[in-house]
Amino acid sequence: MRQALTLLGVYSVMYGVTQWMEAAYGLSTVAAGLLLLPMGAVSALLSRPLASRNLVRGPLIVSAVTMLLGSVGIMLLTSDSPAIAIVLLTLVFGVTSATTTVGNQTALYLAAPPDQIGTASGLFRTFGYLGTITSAVIGSLVFHDGASDHGLHTLGLVLVVAGLAALSLTVLDRRLMGRGTSRHTDTPNTQGATENPTKENPA
Repeated sequence: MRQALTLLGVYSVMYGVTQWMEAAYGLSTVAAGLLLLPMGAVSALLSRPLASRNLVRGPLIVSAVTMLLGSVGIMLLTSDSPAIAIVLLTLVFGVTSATTTVGNQTALYLAAPPDQIGTASGLFRTFGYLGTITSAVIGSLVFHDGASDHGLHTLGLVLVVAGLAALSLTVLDRRLMGRGTSRHTDTPNTQGATENPTKENPA
């Protein structure tokens, strides 16, 4: 659910905000695409170092918080906003994209039993696609009469609710508390106490 909710935000920017940029803001297709480049660049740059550290709770909190900030930013955009405001918005959602994918994938790896990793990964991808599809549906609803500032602000409001839900699912999930950085650190090592009992009791 966290993955679905946060990807709902990321793809709402890709599908919905770009539609608004072209229809209401007056940008060409090429210009709208160029303004999305910072989101992809930030996501790519952050993903590798985050993945190498195997962090879970921190990235997931950052993901939900940045989604909330970005969603509020969507509600503040108007057709008169400077282009730099749109660039900053895409930068924020670039952080959301990187942290949600890495954090949730690591959480899945740590939580799923080894013999269920394949099934869990399939469900993970399915819910990601559901978030993506839902973003297209919501965009078509809020821009039913054409892309406008009002429709954009409605989209932002929907994403604020989704961001709050994602944050709640993260903060209230006790399974993420004290989560180790790998599957091995997540399970206490008790082998040392039984591996060679003759050291403790030579008899």
